[in-house]
Amino acid sequence: MPNLNQMERIREIHRLIQRFSQNPANSELKVTDEKLAEALAVSARQIRRDRDVLLRLIDEKDVERGHGAEAPALRFDKKAMSWRYDREVDLSVWVGRLDDEELGALIVAQQALAVFTGMPLAQHIKHIFEEDAGGLCGNKRSGLREDITRLLSFHPDGAGKIDEDQFTTIFRGLILQQQLAVIYQGKKHEKASERILKPYHLCCYRNQWRLLAHDSKHEEVRCFIVTPRRLKSVRLLNRTFARPQKFDPREFLDRRFDQATTRVTLRVARPGVHHLLERNWTELKMVRELPPGHIEADFEVENLGEFERLVLSFGKDCEVLTPPALRQRLLAETEAMAKL
Repeated sequence: MPNLNQMERIREIHRLIQRFSQNPANSELKVTDEKLAEALAVSARQIRRDRDVLLRLIDEKDVERGHGAEAPALRFDKKAMSWRYDREVDLSVWVGRLDDEELGALIVAQQALAVFTGMPLAQHIKHIFEEDAGGLCGNKRSGLREDITRLLSFHPDGAGKIDEDQFTTIFRGLILQQQLAVIYQGKKHEKASERILKPYHLCCYRNQWRLLAHDSKHEEVRCFIVTPRRLKSVRLLNRTFARPQKFDPREFLDRRFDQATTRVTLRVARPGVHHLLERNWTELKMVRELPPGHIEADFEVENLGEFERLVLSFGKDCEVLTPPALRQRLLAETEAMAKL
């Protein structure tokens, strides 16, 4: 059984070989013993030993799944001058070191990813949990006699929809630093247009996946919503780029969404207090308790239109004290609703 350091190297060797196998046209991704030795700071002789262990793990995996008669998966491609896989290779993660708390955290993370429709990473994690050999689903920790994944669940609402193929292509572009050709439908434009993007960062912001990428059409970094309604198509180009080391996604998002705020004060009656106090609200700044069980809450709001929906969710349990403009908006909205 390989030790921890060796297992980490084997995982990295597997990842690099897999990356070249999926993108054989990219010569920068070639995998040789010398390049691996340099990248992992060990000798070429050690790399050969690690590769022997990798081959053994692949063989064991094939036997477990009844594929022992298959041709070897790993070979050195003399034409490409690189190690590569001739078929898909799946190695189980090493789960024996996880304690109960780590296992619980991983299950919650898997559930959280699963809410994104079409999320490929969620499917891969599900596969890890359901692995027959060494999978987490069969892990009977702390004397439990049932699957641990049945003990925790995660049910958020409003997650953005994702196309699995699009997400995989974007993710690959990020990892390999390859440009993307997309057809994108801007919110303010009637027709979709083709863009050439250099993907810098992928983030989930306000329950939607957003790609921060340099747009060659406008020669600047822009934010693209990753959803099939906006992205009509995505394909990987065989053109690499250098990602700026000083690019800060947090700073970019703060600057892009830095709008003037409006102070909103709500008075919430007892039946609605729990709805406000039992959750984390980014815009909530201060809460004052009032008898009998009521509260007043101050918010710093960027978009009154979006905040209006939160206020409406309280129904008659909530009154807007300030600003008058929001009171007028709510009056007009509820009068229109009453006419339906």
